[in-house]
Amino acid sequence: MPKYHHHLTRTARRQHGAILIESLIALAVLSLGAAVMFRGFDNLQATSHAANQLGVDTRAQLKRTEAR
Repeated sequence: MPKYHHHLTRTARRQHGAILIESLIALAVLSLGAAVMFRGFDNLQATSHAANQLGVDTRAQLKRTEAR
């Protein structure tokens, strides 16, 4: 009977180890996803800023053209 109990302990340890590894992998995937998302937000902000600046420059050019 103690031998059977020892086997359950080993199986339980393996299950805990597998759960830990799965959790670490899931955490790594979520972290990478968050990093990609924040990188995307940075790119979106830079694009928005560039588009706004282009609009300002275009309006200024139109005003100069109309003033001639």
